[in-house]
Amino acid sequence: MRRRVALAAKPNAGHFALADLERGLQERLFLCTQNVDNLHEQGGSRSVVHMHGELFKSRCDRCDRSPFDDLDIYEPARPGGPPSPLPRCDCGGQIRPHICWFGEVPYHLDEIAEALNRCTVFIAIGTSGVVEPAASFVAHVRGRAHTFYIGPEHPANISAFTQCFLGKSGELLPKMFRCE
Repeated sequence: MRRRVALAAKPNAGHFALADLERGLQERLFLCTQNVDNLHEQGGSRSVVHMHGELFKSRCDRCDRSPFDDLDIYEPARPGGPPSPLPRCDCGGQIRPHICWFGEVPYHLDEIAEALNRCTVFIAIGTSGVVEPAASFVAHVRGRAHTFYIGPEHPANISAFTQCFLGKSGELLPKMFRCE
């Protein structure tokens, strides 16, 4: 169901603005997302770190097989019927979405920590400020980086930010990065 819904989603102006910013800043921009969709990539971003995985990739639950592209939505063969059987890996393990479920360790934490240690400007977009470890990223850089929050409502960790801009990221980001 999640894949079916995500396939219908389209990037907004905020995704395109971040891709434009990446083209200008190149490797100086570290774009990390908690989202598992591919809207950043659809918007043109090339170097996205998906800390909670990628919905359109799968992996084996048993062996070290690298995650692979997988657009199958595994719908039931008939309405109300059982779902299509999950594919099996050559090792016999089940193939599962390349997603970090609650209780599992997020991906790329070493790479994220390195980027936070180099960070001079930190922007959090649309996060609740509750889900860890991402909610603590701003506290890690506070005091040595300018910290900004952009989103529809105040996050739980609002006090850690230098500035807060309330509104939809698709409306605010193009104006802030002059990408209109």
